[in-house]
Amino acid sequence: MAEALLAVVEDEGLEAASIPRIARELNASTGLVQAYFRSKDELLLFAARHLGDLIRARVAAAVRAAPEGDVRQRLLRAMCVVAGADDERAAEGRIWLAFLARAAFHPALREVHVAGAAEIREHCRRALEAARELGRVPRWVDAEAEAWALAAFADGLAVQRAVAPEAMADDQVRVLLGRYLDRIFVGAGGAGGAGGAGGAGGGGGECV
Repeated sequence: MAEALLAVVEDEGLEAASIPRIARELNASTGLVQAYFRSKDELLLFAARHLGDLIRARVAAAVRAAPEGDVRQRLLRAMCVVAGADDERAAEGRIWLAFLARAAFHPALREVHVAGAAEIREHCRRALEAARELGRVPRWVDAEAEAWALAAFADGLAVQRAVAPEAMADDQVRVLLGRYLDRIFVGAGGAGGAGGAGGAGGGGGECV
């Protein structure tokens, strides 16, 4: 049902995602959908959590695909997923943006969004702290402040990808995120973070 709702939102927008419309998408009765969800709000909340789980799983897969000791590369791959530049489901960016807009006026959806955003920042903070301990990031870097800034930057790129994908290609998002991370990693043992971030330290991989 969550996948059916996401498909409707992708094609027609969030307002079209009523219980009868989801039932038609499933070739099922309205009563069947209502047996699981009493209202559209309940269905939207479940779908928002499902979307979060999908993104979380893709972040984990992207991190596993990066070299184990390369904190910067793992962080870059993870934030590319957050920014909607992982080539797998580009439409999810538009769906995420639709839920985000509704979350501003829907307390339960807002709670899901706030929790998800906090989780992303925490992963970033832990990764940056690990990189700092490994000497890949300068000692003076405030990991928590940089985590907020990096997450906000990735969110901004996600919005641009969702609204104007023709003007913000996946490769461009990757380049911009890479340059952003270079600003943090520079001066800690590698040119622009490329050499310095690729060193040893398996603990860094677990932080993303």
